[in-house]
Amino acid sequence: MRAICFIQEAQNSDLTLQQQVLLCRRALRKLRWPCVEELYAQAGTEDRPLSMRPGISDLQRAAAAHEADVLLVVDAGHLHCDRPELEELLSTLLQHGIHTFGAKSGFWIEPGGRHWMTLPGYGIKS
Repeated sequence: MRAICFIQEAQNSDLTLQQQVLLCRRALRKLRWPCVEELYAQAGTEDRPLSMRPGISDLQRAAAAHEADVLLVVDAGHLHCDRPELEELLSTLLQHGIHTFGAKSGFWIEPGGRHWMTLPGYGIKS
């Protein structure tokens, strides 16, 4: 599976940008999925609608071009969006055959998503 990682930095996040990147990269190694692109939305943009954040337009372009099979995020909460926005994003990606996976939980983040596997070693150390 070819993955795109999306990292959303936030001003009041429990994880730093570097910790989020580390979680995603560990998951990619454990799952043996190659990363074709890493997309970032910087702090201060989490208050904007998801569709207007940096990286989302690149994600939608890559989805339409079938450049990846999975979107990897830390978890749904780290997208910093409300439920309708999240469901719209997931629906759009599924239309292009892209599933969304949460690195921290080991769950697919989509309607009817299932648990994939336990991914050990995800405790964040200070």
